Amino acid sequence: MVNLSKVTIVLVLGMFILGAVLSLSLVDCKKEDETMGVTNGGLVPKGGIPAIDASAPVRTETATLALGCFWGPDSRFGSIDGVVHTRIGYTGGSSNNPTYYNLGGHSETIQIYYDPTKVTYEELLEVFWDSHHPTAQPYSRQYMSIVFYHSGEQRRLAIESKECEESRSGLSVITEIIPFSEFYLAEDYHQKYYLRQEADLLKEFRAIYPKIEDFISSTAVARVNGYVGGYGTLENLEKETNSLGLSEAGSIRLLEIADRGLIPGCVVP
Repeated sequence: MVNLSKVTIVLVLGMFILGAVLSLSLVDCKKEDETMGVTNGGLVPKGGIPAIDASAPVRTETATLALGCFWGPDSRFGSIDGVVHTRIGYTGGSSNNPTYYNLGGHSETIQIYYDPTKVTYEELLEVFWDSHHPTAQPYSRQYMSIVFYHSGEQRRLAIESKECEESRSGLSVITEIIPFSEFYLAEDYHQKYYLRQEADLLKEFRAIYPKIEDFISSTAVARVNGYVGGYGTLENLEKETNSLGLSEAGSIRLLEIADRGLIPGCVVP
């Protein structure tokens, strides 16, 4: 009886100690949950949005550019560090509320919202020139090369940049530089087109951002659309992976996709 009592006491003490340890662990988890939560298996800040979105700057500037088909540029600009988000649509025409099949003189256009402390307008213009053929006359105004400036400073920089491009290429650049007037958002199925080809990744982001305007305004969505299109670097992706709000399976899938390189896009005249 004495030996049994000792065993019982040891077991009870052991269970008590284990319970105390588990309680402390739950407290730690509770403290962590006050600042971080789990959505779709991915680590996201409280409130259900990816960390990269929660830390997005309040102050941004806007660049509006037309450079042929907008799927590729949406992916490329979205991959750039300092770009907060992108959206694509129609600008430069005379009709109101254009659609893809009724443009009314508008051109396919991308709007880029960026943090000027991380990326400059001049740097965005460098990507602009490198992303299409500004010396080739497009067969339709839909695919025009245009810089829509939002300020006198943007106009000055665009003109200087165009002159440099002509000097570099030795050819006449047909790009128009005109004031911004109105931007009409393109249909949902055009927004983040490359990401939309990856059903599992798209499903995760639409669970976080069921409203299309929130989906389009997400830095995480812009980045992943960039990486899926083959833009950005593997090094940057590895640094950003934990801030994108994806599940473990989604993160692994994204790394696999990014490793394949650029994917075929629409033809840019």
